[in-house]
Amino acid sequence: MRTLIALAAITVISGCTAAMQEDELPDYTAPSKLVSCATGLPQQWKDELARNQMEAGSHERITVVGANENGDTTLVRTKRNQTTELVLRDDEKRQQVMAVQDQEQISGVEFDGRWVTFSTTVNETSTTYAWDARNDGAPVQIGRNGAVVHNGKAAWSDGKSVHVYDLAKKKDKVVGQGTAPAFLGDTVVWLQNGKFTSDAALPEPLNKVKPAGNVASDGRTLVWTQGADTLHGWRTDWTEPRELAEIKPVPRTEGIMAPRVSGDFVSWRSESGYVTDMRSGATMHTTEGAYLLEVHGGTLTRAGGQIAASAPLTALSPLPNC
Repeated sequence: MRTLIALAAITVISGCTAAMQEDELPDYTAPSKLVSCATGLPQQWKDELARNQMEAGSHERITVVGANENGDTTLVRTKRNQTTELVLRDDEKRQQVMAVQDQEQISGVEFDGRWVTFSTTVNETSTTYAWDARNDGAPVQIGRNGAVVHNGKAAWSDGKSVHVYDLAKKKDKVVGQGTAPAFLGDTVVWLQNGKFTSDAALPEPLNKVKPAGNVASDGRTLVWTQGADTLHGWRTDWTEPRELAEIKPVPRTEGIMAPRVSGDFVSWRSESGYVTDMRSGATMHTTEGAYLLEVHGGTLTRAGGQIAASAPLTALSPLPNC
């Protein structure tokens, strides 16, 4: 069992999007491509992020890549020299999840408050693990293609079949054919032939949508891209899905990528980073260089340059209506 190292103080720091390769954040921010309601980065958000920030050394990168629902427990990835380490941290302890060497990377980190899933990649070969924060044992290999986790179960696709793995029982089950699984409550939904399908009764509002991919969920809200240029979402107390954000289709670059959702906020990327507030319908984009914002659990994280920071989502002011 790994040693728990008591910490006298913890500085909360931030993470970058899983869609971007490790250490490849740009040193500029692309112009906004928004067609839908747009706003800048609120000063109040800047102030909250400034309360919990850390400046990395010249030869290291530090990012928060996961957090629990309250944001008081975080998963921090540190790359220093030839070692990359994934650590779980809270106000009382520090637990090492895994450390890798040289060119091997740690990515795709997800956290449900107890179970952590993540992948390591070396020479284009990926391995996915699960780790139990409660028991602090060694990570266990569960697959090869990344996973999402909710309430003690992990789901992933091998490109053909959708798997659900009971982490406590260590049992894998194929629940259907398709890709991009996500949890909506305890139900698993995924893409098959351009539509959502499920291992249970699919909610009626999702029967008519035409998802293109890039699916994400926080258990209550499901978001996806429809075409390359619009972001849609649905939550259990909405009668119909809603369009959340739209970008210009030309000039054609990348579309909307890598959405993450938590509470009322959705972060996503299209050349640079955006955050949409589902309450007002507004989307934030900043022109500040090397400044990427993303939601993880109960936190908003910032990565870019040598500064890493995070703020609890509950402390952030709503984005204004247009």
